[in-house]
Amino acid sequence: MSRNFELLQKAAEEERERQRLEPAATGSAAATTAWIPPAEGTVENAILPQALEGLSREELNKLTQRLFQPDGARVVVFTSVERGAGCTWLAAQVAQTLASQGRNSVCVVDGNFRSPALHEVFSLNNQQGLSDAVLDGGRTQDYLRNTAQPNLWVLTNGTPEKAALAVSATQPLLESIQQLRAQFEYVIVDAAPMNLFNDALTLATAGDGIALVIKANSSRREIAQKMLQEAKSANVRVLGAILNQRQFPVPESVYRRL
Repeated sequence: MSRNFELLQKAAEEERERQRLEPAATGSAAATTAWIPPAEGTVENAILPQALEGLSREELNKLTQRLFQPDGARVVVFTSVERGAGCTWLAAQVAQTLASQGRNSVCVVDGNFRSPALHEVFSLNNQQGLSDAVLDGGRTQDYLRNTAQPNLWVLTNGTPEKAALAVSATQPLLESIQQLRAQFEYVIVDAAPMNLFNDALTLATAGDGIALVIKANSSRREIAQKMLQEAKSANVRVLGAILNQRQFPVPESVYRRL
């Protein structure tokens, strides 16, 4: 019997005993991210469960640091290869991590005019937001919502009836993002999937680049490569790709022991 098999067996037994003694954990199964810096093309594994604890919190911190390195990006557009990749949830987590690190002021923006969901993550209504600021010509800061974290603010997508018009008002939309850049140290924008719409590339022209979220065991490599090529053709910097929602066949704690 190999040492790795013995370790795996022992760790699995310990995990079953821990689960028997402790209350059931909330949240879904572990989602794994792999950070792919486009310049070097290397891959580093990171563990990111929905319930962020221990190593997961550490890995989320690493992901945030790679995106927002000192003197690096300040305005990042999160987009995905396809729907259901966890892009909105991940953007919110990165924003909260930035704010918890004391990184001055942080704003997370719902730039998904097709299917806004950021307000649900933060339990806010979506009555007014980015769409209203774009079409009504008001100051973007007038539509900001504060959170339990004093240095974290949310800009929801706004009135649903205005979304279809706001996404086509390119110049006012980009001006709104520029206003946020001037007001906040860091801005994170959640955008619609790239395989369906060009919104992310439009928004990224007012930012420093995009972070592309790829769904494990679902997103096709050729489609992801096509998205990267489209970003390059549009002169949009790809800050990295994030492999999300990878499932472990045995508990995450077992993998930590190997």
